[in-house]
Amino acid sequence: MNFLMGPRSLILFIAFLQGLFFAAMLLRRGTLKKQIQDFILAALLFALATSLISYIIGFMGVYDMAREQGWDLSFFPFGNGFLLGPLAFLYVCALTDREFRWNRATWLHLLPAALYYAYSLGMWSRPYAVKEWFWKNIGWLDTVIEVAAWGISVWYIYKAWRRLGLYRHLVAREYSNAGSRTLQWLEHFIWGAAGYYLLALVFKVTGELFQFFYTEWFYLELIRAAMLYYLSVAGWNFAQKSDLDFERVEQREILVSPETQPEITTGNNAKVPFPPDEMEIKRRELEEFMQNKEPWRDEELSLPQLSAQLQMTPVQLSALVNSGIGKNFNDFVNEYRVQAVIQRLNEGAGKQFSLLGIAYECGFNSKATFNRAFKKHTGKTPGEFA
Repeated sequence: MNFLMGPRSLILFIAFLQGLFFAAMLLRRGTLKKQIQDFILAALLFALATSLISYIIGFMGVYDMAREQGWDLSFFPFGNGFLLGPLAFLYVCALTDREFRWNRATWLHLLPAALYYAYSLGMWSRPYAVKEWFWKNIGWLDTVIEVAAWGISVWYIYKAWRRLGLYRHLVAREYSNAGSRTLQWLEHFIWGAAGYYLLALVFKVTGELFQFFYTEWFYLELIRAAMLYYLSVAGWNFAQKSDLDFERVEQREILVSPETQPEITTGNNAKVPFPPDEMEIKRRELEEFMQNKEPWRDEELSLPQLSAQLQMTPVQLSALVNSGIGKNFNDFVNEYRVQAVIQRLNEGAGKQFSLLGIAYECGFNSKATFNRAFKKHTGKTPGEFA
């Protein structure tokens, strides 16, 4: 039997090749630079790319040809739905924590995928008569497995979204300029993945009700191919590992949270926040230091750096800014920068320098960060104010 690569197969095949190409490039970069996030992304791209194979060869008639030749491909695990969610979550973890390490516990996230491979390969190796008996008597098991893969994937996508949200929360408390640390591109992928799984559910329910033929599923696979393309290009260009020590900063934020304040301040820990009677004194000292020394002009200023200048611990400074002033570190520092920009504009600097040049002079490191901070603190865009 002859088979041809029609438009559907060709489109998916191009996405498949592109995914493999970037996976190989990431493996090379990960090896040269010893970047664990590149290895995880390569595995994710490989899993996404291979998940397209069954539809590529299906549209080409390979399954029918193989069955006629006596080497049936039913059950062969070209794709594994249990891989995508865990790998996406682990990739987010690797990007958001400079101390992330792959250890034995990490392998447990891939256990369902390993069990699926064992089940699928076991069924694929059986004679076709056994497979026919399976479809006739316990074919519902495939549906159970599909639902389980969908549920696990959605759960891990949710965990990835929560992780990214917490990471951004911590970044705002650690750095005066978040910039590319916010990983905006990764948020787009997470929302895209969530949308894909929602559509997959709609397709599955609609397909069962209206008995979709194989070709109707092409449109869902087209979305998967688009996800593969976006993740390949964006991951290659923007996947810079964060310099945030995620667990350390998270533990510090737990220490300074209002819920733990009474418990901490009554102990003997030298690193605890200030007692209430000292908080106001330290707050005034901090504001005087910011006005006189102008540390906010340093675009790389971080909470540990400022705490060292003030001869405080990061825990104490974090509590002082969050509880004593009522802001996160990012907003606290950027308010001084915005006020400095306004002062420079009032002095007529806008006639000699560009607005962005003034922003850089006052400690901002990007146009997007400056615009966002200025709008937040004044209610107007820089252009409207000027």
